[in-house]
Amino acid sequence: MKNNMGVWINGTKAVIVNLQNDSVKEVVADIDNNVHHGYEGDKGTFVGGGRHVNNEKTFAERKKHQTDHYIKEVISELKKADGVFVFGPSEMKHHLKTQIENDRNLASKLSAVETADKMTDNQIVAAVKKHFTAVKQ
Repeated sequence: MKNNMGVWINGTKAVIVNLQNDSVKEVVADIDNNVHHGYEGDKGTFVGGGRHVNNEKTFAERKKHQTDHYIKEVISELKKADGVFVFGPSEMKHHLKTQIENDRNLASKLSAVETADKMTDNQIVAAVKKHFTAVKQ
């Protein structure tokens, strides 16, 4: 039996379904969505001499690194997959798709990327089973 896996992903979590052993695993994203931290004022951080640090640039870099870490964590769960189905409501599925396509071992295993609404774990498992049943035929 092939080790087909499905990933429902958004900006807060990824639900990974492994059809070979009927397991469901959740990977929680640790992505900061606040431009300003509690210790900063609403105008950002001032560094000695009245210099102003651009928080938006710092925020964008921090968010990029956190997103990359999250995507790598999800990909590490997919390494042994024979087929991968990615779906979800947000742009995060496209970030995951790009990283899968850049991975020599996983690129050929990507079955499809689709948009899907918020789902329960049972709905996610059903969608993954339905996808791979339709692919077989």
